[in-house]
Amino acid sequence: MQAVDRLLRERLERVELNSLWKPVHAAFEVGEALGNWLHFNREQREMLRELARRAWGFDPLEGIPDGTRREVAARSIDEKIARERPGDRHVLVKGRLPVPLPSLGPELSLRVPLAGLDLGAVASVVVIENLDSFDDWHAYPAPAGLAGSLVLYRGHGGLARGARRLLEMLPPSCEVTVFPDWDPAGLFIAQTLPRADTLLVPELGEALLALGSREHFDRQHLAARHLAAAELDGWQGIWEAMKAAQVSVKQQHMLALGTVLRQVPRH
Repeated sequence: MQAVDRLLRERLERVELNSLWKPVHAAFEVGEALGNWLHFNREQREMLRELARRAWGFDPLEGIPDGTRREVAARSIDEKIARERPGDRHVLVKGRLPVPLPSLGPELSLRVPLAGLDLGAVASVVVIENLDSFDDWHAYPAPAGLAGSLVLYRGHGGLARGARRLLEMLPPSCEVTVFPDWDPAGLFIAQTLPRADTLLVPELGEALLALGSREHFDRQHLAARHLAAAELDGWQGIWEAMKAAQVSVKQQHMLALGTVLRQVPRH
């Protein structure tokens, strides 16, 4: 859709007939294919615009409609083109929820809209990378000071965007602790979040490091490259220890061995 929008907006006379444009050409059968290029004259561009409008339910020159799928469904045939995904303004949380949300047992969690959280009443947040570790949070030997925290699943896709929005909305007085895997990817996650005051890391021992994966560590070379140039401040020592160990230690290994966790301030 964005490719069609660009063609029409910039009045392009040709585009490369690549994996992006081949399905468009097959669907609308507009444009003249010559070699590796798809050519359009003014009449063909107008025809493509009309055919796309009929197929998609909106004028491609006006762009993808803003809003949720529910809102876009009122103006478009395909509601799934909505820019805002179902999880963009929702988060998965547990722990101590601000009123008027209910008190939850340690094994329970709740998916809530951001608008339903009184973030001004939240003093501490723990962000957890993996879903099963989020579910098992109550079983980790974490610092006692984190017992009253709002626990947030970092998630993927829409949930990750919702989590980032929540962090951006927190008051400055709220302390954010990030609990990822002990590896370059986990440290990258913590370093690139909108808010992260402390890092939750394991007390390393031979038994825990023996369960670490060198293969997984090596796969995370892009994260390692980023960290090599990043300002890590108080987390620099953690990065140096990871480079020395050359293994990826998962949250699940920490729990399996009952490894004590400690907080490392960023500043």
